[in-house]
Parts: sequence; structure tokens; C-alpha cells
Amino acid sequence: MKSFIESEKNCKLVFKNGGPFWFASSPGKETSILFVSNEDFAFVMNVISQMAFQFPNMKITAFEVMDNHFHFVVQCESQEIIRHFFACIKKRLCRISPYIKKIELDIRPIDDLNSVRNHIAYTHRNGYVANPDCTPFSYRWGTGRFYFNDIPVNGSLSNMNVSQKRLLFKGRDPQLPNDWGIVENHIDPRAYCFVKFGMSLFRDAHQYFSLLTKNVEAYSDLANELGDGEFLTDQELFSQLQQIVHDQYRVSSIRDLSKAQYLDIARSMHYDYHSSNGQIRRVLGLSQYEIDSLFPLGKQHSVK
Repeated sequence: MKSFIESEKNCKLVFKNGGPFWFASSPGKETSILFVSNEDFAFVMNVISQMAFQFPNMKITAFEVMDNHFHFVVQCESQEIIRHFFACIKKRLCRISPYIKKIELDIRPIDDLNSVRNHIAYTHRNGYVANPDCTPFSYRWGTGRFYFNDIPVNGSLSNMNVSQKRLLFKGRDPQLPNDWGIVENHIDPRAYCFVKFGMSLFRDAHQYFSLLTKNVEAYSDLANELGDGEFLTDQELFSQLQQIVHDQYRVSSIRDLSKAQYLDIARSMHYDYHSSNGQIRRVLGLSQYEIDSLFPLGKQHSVK
């Protein structure tokens, strides 16, 4: 077993030899729903695999697809490559979501090892944070569940005929490598993403899981910087609010707040923690009418 110092030194060397690193994301807050069904999401995954093959000079280290936005951690030489890559994705996805034409990526450089670790973990948190029924290992649409986790393949493109491939990609056979695996109804991200490389940026699985579940403050700052949507699970948010009500209102529990204080906390959740109407309703127990009256622009997210 390597020592902490040896493991960290190896990670720094991996980071130095990779890159340049970028974090590319589309806006999540107040963006209309783009994808609804599992069929939609599977098609998005397959389109991303197709474009990853067409852009070999852009290496996807991590990504996640949510119902109304995207997150990518990539390695490439310039922003222009990333924008061209995403433009090709949008062109293919217009058939299932015309609104996607309006979506643009915000692209920011990632300058150090700790930052790239946080961005990978932040990316992988997004899907399961927005969906309270998911865990980091059950959210299907991205690389998150493949980090330090052995997901079996169901087959490969070599087992599929041309008609099946056309159905998978809703068009012509994209002529991808036949040894690329299939997980459920989409291409295995390990075939076209640099998942092993991404994992090598962490000292071990324990560090990755710790960052994924405990680095709340770092994700809070990142989400505020990006203007992103929910970044805390219901339980994480409840714990944060418990501390706030103790420090600001001198009560032991959220349940001891007055109605006016409840509404103040709801505003803090909306503006400071980027909570959806649905998350505010779940955590505070307010009615849907009260929440939507306070934040009418957030109605489209109230189902989360």
C-alpha cells in the first residue's frame, strides 16, 4: 500500500501530464426541461459517444446529463474545440428537444489538482442531488456511477446488426468501434471517456467518495459561481439549515420557527442554496401553493 505522500505525488504527476483541463456546463437554474424519458436520456448518451469519437482531440474525463443541463470535465487545447463538440451534439438532439438550440456552454479553465477533483465530484453529484430517489451509483446518465464501481456490460456493438445500430442512434450507423460495450440501452461511457484517468487523479476510492459526499462548502462556492441549480441533497441541506436556525434564531429546530421565519429560510434556500421549489417543499413542509407564490419562476422545477 502506497503512503499518503507517494499517492499524492502520483496524482500530481498524472495531473501535470494531462490537460489542459476545462469545466464546461450549461445553465441549470430556470432552464426549461430538455429531456423527459429514459429513451431521451439514452439517446443523449449515445450522441455524446458518437461526438466523442469524432473529436478525439477532446478527452472527456467526466460528464453528467441532467433533465435541463449538462456538465463536462474535459481535456483539450482550446475552448473552441469544446464549443464545436457541443454544437454538433445540439444539432443531433434538436429532434427530441428543439429548445436545446438556445443552450450554450459556460467554459472555465481548471488550474490545479484539487480543483479538478472538486469539479469531477461536483459533476457527479448533480444527477443524484436533483433526484432524491437516486444515489451516486444509481443515476444512469453520465460517468458518475462508473468511478470506482464495476458496472457490467450487456453486450457490444459487434453483437448488433445495422438496423439495431440505426435504432440506437436514431439515424445512420455512426461506424463506431465494434468492441465498444453496451450498458443497458446506451454505449458504455468507459469506451469513449477517460474514466481510468479520472480515477487516477484521486489518491484512492476513499478520497473520491469523501469528496463526493462531504465537501459541501466547496460545492456551495462553485454552484454560486456558476449560478447552478441544486447542489445539496435534502439531508445535507437540512443539516445546514439546522445550524442556521440555531445561530440566527436561537432555536433548536427548524420546526420551532415562526411562519415569518419559515419564509425567510425558504428565501435563503432559494437564493443562497439554489434549491428548487420541490426541494424547499420537501425540506420545510410548506405547501406547493406557498412555494410557487414565493418563487413563481421556479415552477418548472417543482416536480424534482
